[in-house]
Amino acid sequence: MFLGKVAGSVWSTKKTDNLKNLRFLIIHPINLKKAPLTDVVIAADILGAGVGETVICAYGHAARQAILPQNPDALSIEAAVVGIVDRMDVDENLLE
Repeated sequence: MFLGKVAGSVWSTKKTDNLKNLRFLIIHPINLKKAPLTDVVIAADILGAGVGETVICAYGHAARQAILPQNPDALSIEAAVVGIVDRMDVDENLLE
């Protein structure tokens, strides 16, 4: 799993059938110093995260399990938002 900041949304009118009714977000991964990394990840979102929010994302099977627990292998996703962060408590002294 990783922490990220929601940077925007992705709209796609044409997609495979198993992705219909899913919302996709552009997630900018962050490190614990809250500095953005260089890449972005497209993640499925069923929690309703908004632009600017910090989220917890999962990769692979864990992401598919979070979206469709009864049949995770039926989804063509690699990342999903699994939590919206309310607060982070980090000991800055341990990040050196």
